[in-house]
Amino acid sequence: MSQVAIRCEGLKKSYGQGENKIMALKDINLDIYKGQLTLLIGPSGSGKSTLLSILATILSSDQGQLFLLDHEVSKMSEAEKSDFRRDYLGIVFQSFFLIPTLTVAENVALPLRVAGKEESMALDKANILLKAMHLDKRANAVPTELSKGQQQRVAIARAISNDAQVILCDEPTSSLDQATGIEVMTLLRELAENSSRAVLVITHDLRLFPFADRIIKMNDGQIISVSDNE
Repeated sequence: MSQVAIRCEGLKKSYGQGENKIMALKDINLDIYKGQLTLLIGPSGSGKSTLLSILATILSSDQGQLFLLDHEVSKMSEAEKSDFRRDYLGIVFQSFFLIPTLTVAENVALPLRVAGKEESMALDKANILLKAMHLDKRANAVPTELSKGQQQRVAIARAISNDAQVILCDEPTSSLDQATGIEVMTLLRELAENSSRAVLVITHDLRLFPFADRIIKMNDGQIISVSDNE
């Protein structure tokens, strides 16, 4: 049986006050497992991005408990959350957020440098990851010299450079053509299956469903269904 990587117990989150108060999350109870790629789907405004931000320890819930790799997030200070993100989480943003003045290899090595690793070691690790993603010949290029699909693969390499056990992705194929999107999702699926990472992907892209082990559907701040993909 797969191990639980993320456990949400009664998570609630609201924005605003009084008549303007909006309940973004309403009593979220959910487990995400290692070794699986999980899709989180739902219409705009359903609470997906809020939930992802809480799972990424960027936002805090108003109520409930969140356990990441058996660590209780509510008991962490902001500094401890920052260290936890650095050491255990890989976050792939929709807009990539690659640093344009750094080379591809330097972008991938950045989390390791922030963690205090020596530059030579960090770049060696970056080049190993880039080779695995068929980007080793582009290691000395800058991001603007890459296609969007290549930039997305660089962003994924950066997200796992610290051996992240949980990978959180926000619409990773939204700006990609079909062939490139399939390439990226195949990579994410392999990361889940071959390294026992937990991979959670927010998406509106129906083409991604075949890649999922589980599909979670949200609406109006609630989980309305969780299904195994067979």
